[in-house]
Amino acid sequence: MKAEQAVADVELRHEGRTVRLKALVDTGASKSVASKKLAEDLEAFIPLERPYELKTADEEGRLKIVGRCMVEVVFQGAEVPGGAVFEVAENLRREVQLVIGRTEIVSWDIVFTPDGPKPRKVPIEFEII
Repeated sequence: MKAEQAVADVELRHEGRTVRLKALVDTGASKSVASKKLAEDLEAFIPLERPYELKTADEEGRLKIVGRCMVEVVFQGAEVPGGAVFEVAENLRREVQLVIGRTEIVSWDIVFTPDGPKPRKVPIEFEII
């Protein structure tokens, strides 16, 4: 794991289904991405008419984004108001089911501590200025 990455406990919910997992929190990721299997397990997969690719940090790596999923989120024990929408990749690395990227890191006001990433304030609050 790189210095700009950390792991956090996350709970995702959709229409009565719940999945608890460890998510990769990555300041280098411009998008937040869920695996297709995770989105399907939650029955939250919304296919895209026109899939697209995201470039990864690996020199020739590409993620094929095939849909989105909208879910309720509990990040490190704190509920995220309104939940979140994740891009869905059909080829995310097997050991990674969820990547939380910069947009959510900023909007959820996540800070990196010696004990791992945590929201700066609980409950999480959003600001429009």
